[in-house]
Amino acid sequence: MGDLVGTALGWGLVGLVLVVVLWPTTSGGRRFLRRWGVPEPDDRQSAQAVRYLRDRRLLYPVLFLLTPVVTEPVARALGFAEPGSGAFRSLASLLVALLAAEAAAALRPVRGTRTATLARRHWRDLVPRWAVGMLLVLGAVAVLLAVVGLAAQPWADRVADAVPTGGVWRSVDGTVRGTVSERHYAEIGLPVSQVALVGAVCGLAVVLGVVRLAVRRRSLADPLVDAACRTRSARVAVGIGLAWTASMVLVAVGRLDYLRSVEFAEAGFPPAPAWLEHTSATGYLGFAAFLLGLGGWIWVANPSRPPSARTAA
Repeated sequence: MGDLVGTALGWGLVGLVLVVVLWPTTSGGRRFLRRWGVPEPDDRQSAQAVRYLRDRRLLYPVLFLLTPVVTEPVARALGFAEPGSGAFRSLASLLVALLAAEAAAALRPVRGTRTATLARRHWRDLVPRWAVGMLLVLGAVAVLLAVVGLAAQPWADRVADAVPTGGVWRSVDGTVRGTVSERHYAEIGLPVSQVALVGAVCGLAVVLGVVRLAVRRRSLADPLVDAACRTRSARVAVGIGLAWTASMVLVAVGRLDYLRSVEFAEAGFPPAPAWLEHTSATGYLGFAAFLLGLGGWIWVANPSRPPSARTAA
């Protein structure tokens, strides 16, 4: 319990620091609008941008605090040891908190004067097609690899059941014939592939939901600010989604790598599925997913050049 509280407070402090460092100001609102396609924002437009950014960043401390409080007990219930440790799990907590902040802010009703438009908006007006395509491809790869891992899970469960208590094989007279690391074989029965599968599917659903909210929400009074905020919301969500789905690919690949490494020379152990050895090439997929996820996150969430000024259409 003490470790959980410490981890939660640590992440809450990270969120608080981010709020202080990234707290939006009028000049920051102007820079934000210029980056997202408003050439010469005035004070009124900057105030709308500041409100948009503030609504999101005020959620950081709360969500950064709550993320480990929710995820760590779930991870421990599933059998994962030290769920709060490791750079990868820290990155996962960061991505979950950022995406949750964007989703929660997108669900808030728009305040102030609203305008209507007769033109129909589409997600292609906000996010590049290649970015959404890459997101879906990474999600599909994560799901496919997770399903492959699930196909090998019955064999892994039989192996886990066959390992003696303490991981020590003894002959009839009590002589030790072989040992295996308890930590190593304890991982055999963990539902890692299920986590990758659920994580990929839920991540895609949340990201696409945020994009839909960016398209469908009511318009702001200023059409240029409205277009900039919509575009930023959709692109940031897709960028985080690229990093998240890539991380799920890495989880699924790591599981297959681990299952291939399970070798017991003792008689009576169920043999590994013959097809499992053919999954060795998935390591290249993991490396490619890492590059695509990291590069896509940076490229999509941060426009390389200000997009053309949009109207409310």
